Amino acid sequence: MEAKKLNLTLNIWRQKNSKSVGSFAEYKVQVSPDASFLEMLDELNNTLELKGEEAIHFESDCREGICGSCSMYINGRPHGPWQANTTCQLHMRTFSDGETITI
Repeated sequence: MEAKKLNLTLNIWRQKNSKSVGSFAEYKVQVSPDASFLEMLDELNNTLELKGEEAIHFESDCREGICGSCSMYINGRPHGPWQANTTCQLHMRTFSDGETITI
């Protein structure tokens, strides 16, 4: 039996380049609690690309918690709610169904 999916709202900072004005864009996602944070962003990107929209750009190299290139601010904290953790090691079960996450 598949685990219940989390329904989340993502507020993601979008900015085309350093000279353009940026703003937050809101996305609704359904994701497995077992997915990593980066896997959740990969799923969102698949959906955006199917709609012909620009993907969310983010760094991710090893996805094994070694390199640290996946750093991003999640709800105002580097790498998310845990200390001494990389973003790729953060799993969606950390968040609650219905939660809004700002990236």
